[in-house]
Amino acid sequence: MPETAENTRRRRVVIGLGNEILSDDGAGIHAVRELRKSHAGEAEFSELAVGGLALLDQIAGYDVCLIVDALRTGTHPPGTILRCLQTSGGEPHALTSSHQIDLAQVMALGALLGAAMPPSVVVWGIEAEDITTFRPHCTASVARALPRLVEAIAAELASGGDADPSPAGRWQVVHETVPS
Repeated sequence: MPETAENTRRRRVVIGLGNEILSDDGAGIHAVRELRKSHAGEAEFSELAVGGLALLDQIAGYDVCLIVDALRTGTHPPGTILRCLQTSGGEPHALTSSHQIDLAQVMALGALLGAAMPPSVVVWGIEAEDITTFRPHCTASVARALPRLVEAIAAELASGGDADPSPAGRWQVVHETVPS
């Protein structure tokens, strides 16, 4: 069969992680919902309240994977947008719990099991202010930054979802908010 744009198109997924009823912890879910509205044909979109080993089934079979999540580094003001390229980074090692597995280990385990894994995963994060209060919306600082996060991810999708040559495993600040 001759190659066409349709049969050579790479499978892409954008996964929003978090709990939407725990204030800023829902930022990844909120961002994915916005992206789905305007970019439905460019990727598949998924919402998950779990990470670790549960991600294996969610990323297997895709060529490009973007994950969106809230994070707490404590080194940036709330609403700061960060990006990290993650690669498998080696062989998985013995675990005593599936909760101990990180994304690189998920990718390596998938490859070891023969699953078609993306060569890398781009993780988009937004610095959270509050991830423990039961509230169905984000704090003001994170809510203000969400449109910028959605724009940045949309731009990456528009470029084909190819990860740039940034160093793997290092968070890069994409947009830093000014503390209020």
